[in-house]
Amino acid sequence: MQDSARVAAMKGTWRAFALACCLAGSVRSAPLQVLAIGDSMTEEYAYELPFSAPDSDPTNANVRNWPELLRIFRPEDATLGPYETGVAYADLRDGGHEWNFGIPGFTTTNWVNLINTDNQFDYPSGEPFGPLYYVTRQSLKGELPYAQAVVILLGANDLKQAYNDIFNNTEGPTYFNALVIRLTLIHNWVRSFTKVPIVICTVPDVGATPDVSSTYSDPVRIANARAKIAAMNQSIVAMAASKGATVARLDLVTDRVFDEHPLQVNGTVFTIGGAPENPPDHAFCKDGFHPATMAQALIANEIMGALNTATGRTIPPFTNREILKNLLGLNPDQPYLSWAASHGGATDPAADPDGDGVPNLAEYLLGSSPAAGGSPFTGSYTPGGILGWHPDPVAARYGDLIAEESADLQGWTPVPAGRLTQGEAGQVQVTPAVSQPAGFVRLRAAVKP
Repeated sequence: MQDSARVAAMKGTWRAFALACCLAGSVRSAPLQVLAIGDSMTEEYAYELPFSAPDSDPTNANVRNWPELLRIFRPEDATLGPYETGVAYADLRDGGHEWNFGIPGFTTTNWVNLINTDNQFDYPSGEPFGPLYYVTRQSLKGELPYAQAVVILLGANDLKQAYNDIFNNTEGPTYFNALVIRLTLIHNWVRSFTKVPIVICTVPDVGATPDVSSTYSDPVRIANARAKIAAMNQSIVAMAASKGATVARLDLVTDRVFDEHPLQVNGTVFTIGGAPENPPDHAFCKDGFHPATMAQALIANEIMGALNTATGRTIPPFTNREILKNLLGLNPDQPYLSWAASHGGATDPAADPDGDGVPNLAEYLLGSSPAAGGSPFTGSYTPGGILGWHPDPVAARYGDLIAEESADLQGWTPVPAGRLTQGEAGQVQVTPAVSQPAGFVRLRAAVKP
């Protein structure tokens, strides 16, 4: 074979090999390429050491934010670009992901000024970093072509700056509308350069942060401030819908901080306020303003859900057990284990030491003792009868009691929701099917995912 023919054959072989590799790799989609526009909630916490590192090791961040959580725990599903260390960029960014434009301290006003700075010699006066606005704008324009989706997460700094007025009902009549308009302008600027899906985040209510709530604590004024911020977020939702954008409801995370007492994940209780060492069971960092890893995981879930809606992807959200075990290094079974230790070490959830047919996990969820036999049921599962039981409300954060029924003790199916009711004092009641002359019911205990 002549050399030219041999080379041609080799090239054909390599093309076939490359095509085969490409087809083999296409079974799983490449990670979704996400570009973010934000503030210190979005810049990698590795570069925000004043609040993200423990006092005992101030150069080593021990909390993570949503871009970092995606990089570490969802690398095959989403990426914010190559990760650069050190001071890697000549613009307002430090290091971190190439497609992450999280700039600490920035408000929506800063961002509107930045996107409007189209002359490097004519930047906004009074802006300390104004000379870098044009450079950052150019960098952003250069990175947008790589994006398959854009996330805009801004507004918390705006609310923090104005919270005194919001709380005291002295903010200007156009304050909230102006904030929404600025978010609209940022969206429109991005849309002018790309046709990819855009996710707009609602604004977390900073009144839920310990830094703000320690000063602004009057419950009537808090309720009034919450109502105004909630109305603004509804305007953001409406604006996004009018633009064909998708919304990530980050306000739901701060609503949870406000309303869930205690704040918990599958029964593991979290402290709201920060602490010097940034321990994993705290919802906020030691500065009392920035969300710690647990809260950032909830933020990440809202963003991943919105990205899935916008792009048709199926990025899996973080389950509660994954948040506790993998993201925080906590034992997700600690609520059950603490109960077991107080009841003679009944650590095996499937064991039934008192022989009453109720395994330890079910005893925990019912608030009964694993060492004293008894039935969890009251009433009778007969035509016209009602069978009931009392779940323990605290243990119910950790697991579920699932009512199942059978006509022959062989095949079991969940009791339809329409025949399950909540009775007095938390009692759950199940009514037999009218078409079934007799039957059986059981409770299956399961740990929450």
